[in-house]
Order: sequence, then C-alpha cells, then structure tokens
Amino acid sequence: MLLNCEGMPKLSITIVNYNQKYFPRLCLEALKKSMTDFEFEVIVCDNNSRDESLDFLKKAASSGEIKLVEPGKNLGYGAGHNFAAREAKGKYICILNTDITVEQDTLQKLVDFLETHGDTGMVGPKLIYHDGVVQQSCRRHFCLFDLFIKRSFLKYIQPFKRRYKKYVMSDFDHGHTQEVDLITGAFMVMPRDLFEKIGGFDERYFMFMEDFDLCRKVHGAGYKVFYYPETSAVHYHKRLSEGYFLALPFKKISWYHLASALKYHWKWRK
Repeated sequence: MLLNCEGMPKLSITIVNYNQKYFPRLCLEALKKSMTDFEFEVIVCDNNSRDESLDFLKKAASSGEIKLVEPGKNLGYGAGHNFAAREAKGKYICILNTDITVEQDTLQKLVDFLETHGDTGMVGPKLIYHDGVVQQSCRRHFCLFDLFIKRSFLKYIQPFKRRYKKYVMSDFDHGHTQEVDLITGAFMVMPRDLFEKIGGFDERYFMFMEDFDLCRKVHGAGYKVFYYPETSAVHYHKRLSEGYFLALPFKKISWYHLASALKYHWKWRK
C-alpha cells in the first residue's frame, strides 16, 4: 500500500477540509497505518481554509502523500467531495470526514465487503465517539416533523419519544450487520462507477442532507446500503446543528440545516 501510488489505486479517498485545524493531520496519520493488500490514494479538497490545516495539507501534497485540490472558494461539503472525486482513479471511492481516524483494518474490510456483495452500492462502518460511545450513524427514512421532534422537547414525551427513537434507530443493534435506509456521510464507501452514474452529491445542498440524498440515489439505482460494524473508526464529532428548535434561529449553521431539510423533503416528497 502507498498513499502516493504510482499505479492504479483500488480505492480513492476523498476528504473535504475547511479550517479543521489539526484534524487533517490525525486523519492522515491513521490512514498511513492502514494494513491493506491494495494501493489507495488520498485526495483532499480544501475549501479555502485560513488556518494551519492548509499549511499541513500543502506540505503533505508536496511530499506526495496526498493530492490537494483547491477550488479557491468554499464549495460546501457535497460539492467539495465531487470536486475531489473528479481526480479519483480507484475502483472504489471513500467519502471521509477530516475528523475520522480509521483502524488498521477498516479500509480493507470495507472494500472486501463490497467485493463480495455485488448488490451493495454503499457501506459504512461503525463509528465510535472519542469517549467510546457508539454513534447512531444510521437513520430510517423521515419527514420534516421528525426533524422538528429531534430539535424540541417533544422527543421526551410519548408518543413523540417513540417516533424519535424509531427515526434515530435507538432500537437498532449497532453490533449487527444490516441493510439500512440511510447512513451518515462522515464515512461512506461505494463503487466509483456508481458514484459517477448517479451524479455524485447533489450540489444544491451546501451542508447537511447531501449524505442522505446520496443514499436515496443509491437505492434508486437498485442497490443496497449497508451498515457494517465488523470494522470501525473513531469520530471526533461535534454536532454543528445541535440545539433546541427555539435557539436555532440564532445560529447561522441552523439556517443551512433548515434550507437543506426543505430541499431534501421537496425533492423526495413522494
């Protein structure tokens, strides 16, 4: 395995960075320790960062560890991955957050899963927060009211509490491999030809919902989405849209979330 592959890599990892400080370093150091029987490449799209993360990425690019692409502006999450994916050469593509650190066998197991499950269009590993808590990284299909419940006191009151738990899959065994409706975009692996066939991420979403939208497109193309906890990664995650409904109007990030939610539900309203 080489990050700066000279041949044709089997896996292309795309990462989008925007002022993520030290996370790109942690992410890349973990990738370097991966034990794979194939070569993979790492392509990072920097969305016009202004912190130390860009200096690190430029050094990594100059040493041949990664390929750095710079659109010169903040494209958003999905469009940033699309921009990086245009440089991809691998049979499979891995969409990865900067705040993810993989285990040594994570990449190998995910690619092996796709190689042996031809009807699978996307697979995601178990994600574990840095404090050891397993992230609820799967979702069932939902409507706008489910998002409202999640952001309000209603999630503590029956029957809304039961509906909320169903949406976030609290009843789901996160130690069991299973086909699911949706997985979060922090860590996804899929065949590159399928990613290109369905048009990659819908760039109308600047942030949020583009991952669920991509899952819906995978299903629409006739493929399955799987949660695969036989392999895992650590997610140093801080929920950008966290908070109660009444506080959301005072957060700029909340308006991105609301706009994306409306676009998503208008698109998939059937």
